[in-house]
Amino acid sequence: MRKLAVLAAAGLALAASTTLRAQIPEKFTNLQVLPKTTTRAEILPVMKGFALNLGIRCEHCHVGEGNDLSKFDFASDSKPAKAVARQMIKMVTALNAQVSGIGDPAPAGTRKSRASPAIAAL
Repeated sequence: MRKLAVLAAAGLALAASTTLRAQIPEKFTNLQVLPKTTTRAEILPVMKGFALNLGIRCEHCHVGEGNDLSKFDFASDSKPAKAVARQMIKMVTALNAQVSGIGDPAPAGTRKSRASPAIAAL
């Protein structure tokens, strides 16, 4: 019985994910910071990451309301939060370029056990 519940939950999650993908445009017309060649498969995890980590929903930056993303105007620049997000992406990209030689990053989801050589030298 427990396996059936897990399979049902997995099926619902897959259906919701498939529905979400179907509502997002295939091509993007107003990419200014992300590469113009960014695909839907590449952008979905980025946008989901922003939403989950910031505790916001799509309508924070994009024009639209509710769960029907097919009715959103993702290309619109009318929301100030979208301009702020672009500036923050540029800032993080610039910072990452400046510190790229400091040391190898810890694998995702783990903590470095000792300070990097650059920090130890301080």
